[in-house]
Amino acid sequence: MVQVPHTPQAFDDFATAYLKARTLHLMHEGLSPEQKTQLLRDESRAANLAPPEHITKPVVLICGHGGRDQRCGILGPILQRAFEAEFARRGVAAEVAQISHVGGHKYAGNVIIYLPPGLRDNALKGTGIWYGRVGPENVEGVVEETVVRGRVVVELLRGGITVEGGNVGRMVEAQLARERGEDGHGGLRLKARARG
Repeated sequence: MVQVPHTPQAFDDFATAYLKARTLHLMHEGLSPEQKTQLLRDESRAANLAPPEHITKPVVLICGHGGRDQRCGILGPILQRAFEAEFARRGVAAEVAQISHVGGHKYAGNVIIYLPPGLRDNALKGTGIWYGRVGPENVEGVVEETVVRGRVVVELLRGGITVEGGNVGRMVEAQLARERGEDGHGGLRLKARARG
């Protein structure tokens, strides 16, 4: 985690040091060297910011944006309180916060859960899971399944990515295969059709 001052220069330093691409696609070949430089990451700009801190506990980010559409703006604070209460009830140390727009107010509540790589006994460690249509009635189950048991709640899933850049969809396929009792070695299992 990086504490970023709320200034245009700090935002530019953060984006350039951490968010921009490390390499460009072949379609960018026609750009000038200056244009390419503007698109590429420059990790030396991180020196202008406070040093990053490792995230050591689960982080739950909830869309609370209410400027364009009230759904997330109304549901965000409710979900924040529900997640905080559930973590407190379980004695689980976690960070819960509202953030601005993450996309798709029609999917309110939008919730991103990041599980740090150092998390023990969790198959999703190092993964960011994006859930949609989360209501307060789902919070206990989401915490139990995702944070405690390391499983994706498929019916709420909007997307996700692993720390290595892997696709959460592949993890979900493996989870579903395990739940169906398949060995995961690529063997196709057919069920016999009843004949009458």
